[in-house]
Amino acid sequence: MIRSEILQEKDKTQARLSEECTSIHDYFVQSHIAAEKAAKTYGFTLNYAEVPTLSRYRAGNSGERTASIS
Repeated sequence: MIRSEILQEKDKTQARLSEECTSIHDYFVQSHIAAEKAAKTYGFTLNYAEVPTLSRYRAGNSGERTASIS
């Protein structure tokens, strides 16, 4: 298995957040903050894909199939 300083940091962060966070939302927010900090520390940037929003699906404005939510 490949082990690097960044992967070790990721593993430590995941373990810490699993213990500290009280909800999936809290985990998501805290992991995003940790990822931004790691990117700055190690000198890389994070690029996120654009994902269509649920409101665009509901409105049918995206030209794609609309999603039905029950």
